[in-house]
Amino acid sequence: MAFPFSFSRKKDYSKDSSFSTAIYAGRPAMIISEEEALRIPSVKAAVELISNSISTLPIYLYVENEDDSSIEKVTDSRVARLNHNSNKFETAQSIKKKAVIDYLLYGKSYLYKKDGGLHHLEARNIEETDYTDDGITIGRKKFTYNGVNTVELDSSEVIIIDSATNGLLVDGGKVLSQASQQIEYSSSLLAHSAVPAGVLKSTSRLTENAISRLRKSWESLYQGVSRSGRTIILEEGLEFEPLSMKPDEMQLTDSHKMMISEIARLFNIPESMINSSANKYNSLEQNGAQYLQLTLLPIITAIESALDKEMLNDTEQQLGYFFRFDTSEILRTTEAEKLKSVSEALSNGLISFNEARAKIDMPKIERDYYTLSLGSVLKDAKTGELTIPNMGVVDNQVKGETANEDN
Repeated sequence: MAFPFSFSRKKDYSKDSSFSTAIYAGRPAMIISEEEALRIPSVKAAVELISNSISTLPIYLYVENEDDSSIEKVTDSRVARLNHNSNKFETAQSIKKKAVIDYLLYGKSYLYKKDGGLHHLEARNIEETDYTDDGITIGRKKFTYNGVNTVELDSSEVIIIDSATNGLLVDGGKVLSQASQQIEYSSSLLAHSAVPAGVLKSTSRLTENAISRLRKSWESLYQGVSRSGRTIILEEGLEFEPLSMKPDEMQLTDSHKMMISEIARLFNIPESMINSSANKYNSLEQNGAQYLQLTLLPIITAIESALDKEMLNDTEQQLGYFFRFDTSEILRTTEAEKLKSVSEALSNGLISFNEARAKIDMPKIERDYYTLSLGSVLKDAKTGELTIPNMGVVDNQVKGETANEDN
């Protein structure tokens, strides 16, 4: 069904309004930059996993029927903006992915509404200024975007998706910084340490020039990964004493595993999603359900709430219109599990033949049916009257009479 209501719903506060006190909403200093964080493999994997999962989900507009509380999907141009082309140059999938990445790393993501389209605003380039007239509540927001040029935007032009946090670059900055340093340390060991590494001892005193030549010669022959494993040949009077520890002796392997677990907790994702050895679910459906409930639903709900607030006017909200993601793809099961669940729903009469066929991507049949069982009989607790719903038969055992409800 077509939808008649307008896109905009916000009251326009002019610059000469009564809101005179400005409060600059500054962002806490980041402990680690976005670029440094995304160079950590487990962080990159987690960000890509979550952002790709949500960006590929379709968003639809629904309305709740007041009479029977049923839900009806609404045809509207805004749905196309959220699922296909958000603007002239960007697809909806790329816009949603960028928004989710900002949401995770910076705690907020921003979308700019212009000419019926949606544009992504980089969170790191946004400055918020709040205005209040009573010192308590916020009456108006103004946004300053530092892109190619510095542009001021009104709150009616911006959709804010807020996580109510400072983002992982701040809240989880210490853990991410530690992970980055751990990677740098491991790389440094591989790039600069000699294998084997240790101390050269001489039975006689060496001059500074001799020490310098020996050091350069040693480094050119044995230092670095590409030169590891070479046979060491020592001159008379020199003795080599190994000092370096193996990675397992330095607990680098255990530290790496622990860091992956910490990063998984930061992103609130099951560790098995970025570390296959940590999978504790044998069922793909169970793993997907946990991922959806614990990781994605809070983000999805924040996006839906922001869209309802900024893309629906007051009349639409009062009539029960709302945006909702279709999350069925996340819970996609294996073929055997899917056929089993569909068959059970069909056998219990919860869905019809055509509804069941649609769930397994098969075409409809000409005549649609529900599967009903004659095994269930209703017995009145007081009178003892038996009713067979599927046959329309009522058996009155007290009077010994049988009546057909259709007659």
